[in-house]
Amino acid sequence: MKTFNAEFSGFIELSTDQQCDAEIMCERVFREIREVFASHGCISDCKISI
Repeated sequence: MKTFNAEFSGFIELSTDQQCDAEIMCERVFREIREVFASHGCISDCKISI
């Protein structure tokens, strides 16, 4: 079976007073993205980082 790679990049701007709040919000968004990828059986590897 062939494999294909896709690379995503982007920018998330958060309005918050505390850096720790922004980091928590980003982690939640990334967790949801990972869950969507995991729900598709054909995706075997996913690296998402800040």
